[in-house]
Amino acid sequence: MKKTFLLACAVAIGSAAGSLGHEARLKIGDHDLTVEIADTTDEQARGLMNRDSLPHDRGMIFIFTEPKKAFFWMKNTSIPLDVAFLDAEGVILEIRPLIPFEETRVASTSDRVTYAIETNRDWFVSRGLKPGHQVHGLPK
Repeated sequence: MKKTFLLACAVAIGSAAGSLGHEARLKIGDHDLTVEIADTTDEQARGLMNRDSLPHDRGMIFIFTEPKKAFFWMKNTSIPLDVAFLDAEGVILEIRPLIPFEETRVASTSDRVTYAIETNRDWFVSRGLKPGHQVHGLPK
């Protein structure tokens, strides 16, 4: 009986942890950034919607199956964000601001975007990070 209870608790804890999503720790220059991974269509569509805040040094990474021109909007998103568009090698191509609740799409200028990273507004610029910087630890 005790083993069954412990097994049920382990399954419940595992299910709860799974609902939190998976994460990666990135290194950009001398800076660490922990990101939630959005690698499914549903996760990417939901993004950071309906959140009140985003903790310091946290963000979300969007992984695309093949390089493309990427589009982002801020429907139901109250947090001022920046989005960095990256190529397949993890090089930052550009960084664009995202305005809370703005439903007009923000497009990358490049059609080589394989990753996009959303962070709190000015996270990149306040650390001296800009296009050309390499992001290490990218999930595949």
